[in-house]
Amino acid sequence: MPYALNNGIRIHYHVEGHGPALMMMHGWSDSLEDWHDHGYVDAMKSSYQMMVVDARGHGRSDKPHAPEAYAMDTMVSDMLAVLDQLGIDQTAYMGHSMGARMGYSLASIAPERITAFILGNSAPDNDRPYRYHRRARRLGYGMERYLAGVESRYGRMEPEDHRERFLANDALALSALTTAIGNSPGLESLLPTMDTPVLIYAGSEDLIHPYAQKAAESGPTASFVSLTGLDHDAAFKRSDMVVPHVEKFLASTGQ
Repeated sequence: MPYALNNGIRIHYHVEGHGPALMMMHGWSDSLEDWHDHGYVDAMKSSYQMMVVDARGHGRSDKPHAPEAYAMDTMVSDMLAVLDQLGIDQTAYMGHSMGARMGYSLASIAPERITAFILGNSAPDNDRPYRYHRRARRLGYGMERYLAGVESRYGRMEPEDHRERFLANDALALSALTTAIGNSPGLESLLPTMDTPVLIYAGSEDLIHPYAQKAAESGPTASFVSLTGLDHDAAFKRSDMVVPHVEKFLASTGQ
């Protein structure tokens, strides 16, 4: 299993396919396996060299328990460590939810390493940090208790293997990460200054949709795609709806 080492923290990743480089970062509590499970790897590996990465605190990457270990500049440095280990100077970047939020930070810190951004189901603002701090407190009681609260509101998590993978997460690591996200500044002023092509998309039934659309409208190099009828999770799981937009966008940038 390949790992990049970043100041003593191991970051797990896979490389799949051949073609222009495309780094891919999953959402909160997920792992790189989700890109496989939801069909992205099979759909795109014939056209791109896909670097799918486990964010620190997730999957097979290391899971520190201190919030300061998840500062966004540190999370960005993990991705750069993977690129450096592979000898890749520049890549396109695709992120879902938390992965998209990391993408905004990547655009702020190391824009010269990225040729195009695909940012799904997220927005650059952080105007409601209390949501993250409340979630972090709930995670302090463990994954089973946290999931019980989620399922009491939304119903049982399906499919069963996804539920089991969710419960296998390290609750203290996710709590520390969530605290750090809540403490991170908003990046609303970023998109108007960017000259890198950006595709932002969101499901029409996702609460983040209007914020993601507003962000895209603020950027001279940004475009927005609304995925009709999809909520936050479905807008990731439906690779059959997402991938055509991604491929068309990347082709328009010469990749």
